[in-house]
Formats: sequence, structure tokens, C-alpha cells
Amino acid sequence: MKLINKLNVLTAYEWIEENIVSVDFENWNGGRVGNLIPNGYTHYCKIMNSTFYRDQSIQDETLFWSQLHPLHEIEMDLGEGITLKELATKYDISYDNKISSKAIAKKLGGCPRYLIYPDEGCINLDVLKEITKVLAPFTKNKTCYFFYHILKLIGRIPEDDVENGHLYTGKLNDIFTIYNKGEMDGLASPTYWWPEDRSWCLSTDYDLDFTIFGGSKQLFDVLMSNDKLECIEVDLETRIDEYDYIVFILK
Repeated sequence: MKLINKLNVLTAYEWIEENIVSVDFENWNGGRVGNLIPNGYTHYCKIMNSTFYRDQSIQDETLFWSQLHPLHEIEMDLGEGITLKELATKYDISYDNKISSKAIAKKLGGCPRYLIYPDEGCINLDVLKEITKVLAPFTKNKTCYFFYHILKLIGRIPEDDVENGHLYTGKLNDIFTIYNKGEMDGLASPTYWWPEDRSWCLSTDYDLDFTIFGGSKQLFDVLMSNDKLECIEVDLETRIDEYDYIVFILK
């Protein structure tokens, strides 16, 4: 019995489009949290999609990914996880609400080869499990929605089934059905997911290696105090485009 249901219309998703700030490319002043997450929540934070990992096969920390030959065969020996905060300390980068992994390349002039970066647009499964544990007491048995933007569907499902995006309903833990296998053969992280009462919302943009959360102070405090998650407090005006070239989902 499948618990996940695919909705034929996107009506339940429309509240998000109505409550985010549209991107004005003609009067560009930077990408903001408010361009991706609905306003109206009291607290916001960004959650790194995973830690960084050290490639133990690389000893030279001054080597950049850009210095590798395009046909160079990549082999990795993953070592310990490293938080963005630890890297900010190591490289004397300000650890403020605007920080992202792109700050490392900006400071050093390139991305160090010894670092394996968090995935863009996809929450690491271990991080997803931890986030879901935090959400569970606040969500209980409520129906949840999982929306996939068209840009997350391309290449994962037949082109004639992409439409304008996909919207699914189920219980909170049904996110793992979608993420791992499910009828969609694994779509990883939704672009947006939220409960029916809209008491929280998470946005994992396809072009960012962190996820944005909006919700209550109580839930925010639990996320921020979780030592298995790297959460950074932000607000709706916090910039999220380190180099001003983030490509946003067009609403």
C-alpha cells in the first residue's frame, strides 16, 4: 500500500508562491532568504545539507579542484566530516548569517581539492533523518506536502511527465519513500516540504548547498541546539548569493 499520493493540481503549493518575494532581475539587489521561503514566520535559519568531508587521499591542501586536468580520474577516500564553522575558523572567514561554502573559494581563490563539498539541491540522508527527528514532535500525524520544482525533475523522470512540477502528500516519514526509492525511483530532497497547518516550511533550492527553514521559535531553538546539524540563523533579508550569480527558480 502506497502512502504517498501524487496530486494532479498544484493548488496546495500556491500559498508559497503567494508569500515569497519575486526576484526582480531588472533591479537586482541580491538574492535573499525571502525569495525562497514564505514570509510570516517568526524565525528562520539555514541548515547545511551535509558536513564537508576530507579526502584522505589528498595531502596537499593548497591544491584546487580547478587545477585538475578535465580527464583526471577522481578517486576519493572520505575521512572525517568538517563543519563550515570549523573551516571558517581555519581560514579566518567571518562566520555570519551570509556565510556559505562559496566563501571558501572567495577567500582562497579556489575550492580546495582535499574538501568534498555538500551537495547542492540535496540534503544528505543522515542530515535528513536528523531534521525529520526534530520535526516529528511538532508535526505528529499531520498530512505533509512535498513539492518538486521542474528543475529538480529534469533528468530524473520522463520529460513528458515533468509538467510544472510534482506535488505529493503523505506523512512526515514518507519523505524517505520519495528520497530513496518510491514510485519516482528516488527524487532526493523536495524543493519545498511543509505540514498541512503550514507551521513550518523547508526549502532546498537546486542551486544551494544549504536548506532554509521557517517556523516557530520553539522549533527553531531545537534545530539550533542540535549538535548533529549545522544551523545558522538568518532573516528574510539575509543574502544567499555569495557571488551574485545564484540562479533562482523563476516563480
